[in-house]
Amino acid sequence: LLASVSFLSLTPIIAYVLWVSEGCDPYLPFISDMDLSERAGVAFTVGYSISGLLLAVSGIQFGLLREDWFESRSSDEKLITINRLSMFFSVAAGIGLFWISFTPWDESFLLHIVLANVIFLGSISWAICITICTWVMSKEDERFESSVTMRTGFSAMGLFGLFGMAERFMRFNGLTLNFDALRGRLGERVGECISLGDSLLSQAAAFEWLFAGSMALVVASLIPEIEILTVSESEEA
Repeated sequence: LLASVSFLSLTPIIAYVLWVSEGCDPYLPFISDMDLSERAGVAFTVGYSISGLLLAVSGIQFGLLREDWFESRSSDEKLITINRLSMFFSVAAGIGLFWISFTPWDESFLLHIVLANVIFLGSISWAICITICTWVMSKEDERFESSVTMRTGFSAMGLFGLFGMAERFMRFNGLTLNFDALRGRLGERVGECISLGDSLLSQAAAFEWLFAGSMALVVASLIPEIEILTVSESEEA
């Protein structure tokens, strides 16, 4: 889990440093824009492919650990269902993240858009599901209360970033599946750099960074919870 947090946090930072070092606009680009640059693209592909695999695996492991806790206390079947949904969403987001790391948008535009939405919706759905689970668990064990507080805040931050990004994007592109205006940004490419070229896109990119950061923090908030679950499991054994 610590490795997941590290890769999710460091990958965009390292890619951004390499992006700027190549003379590209330092104002926050879309994270996937950095995949168009040679050096930043390597960091993007390596970092996010590993992040995706770690996110999928750790999501399953954590879900199974939490399911054992629910079953040992004969919890409501609805909670077990929500927990299993969280595992599904973490796997979907992880696979999407792995896949998109090999799918730059200048080569496979529509597929890239689909994968990005799988990541966004899968990640926030996962965050909401695990927050609900931990909130219920905190009613039986007060040790989970700090995790609920942190995760609720980080999830709210993620929702704010996601809605902000979607709202700015819709104002730029309209309510249409025609992405010609967005794809047309390729015509503004200079070398390995690409400009956002519009204030709405700049704002959408900033919200995307906020979303990515909040999801890394959600993953980090699981670390103390795992310690509690592990101790509880050993005590019952």
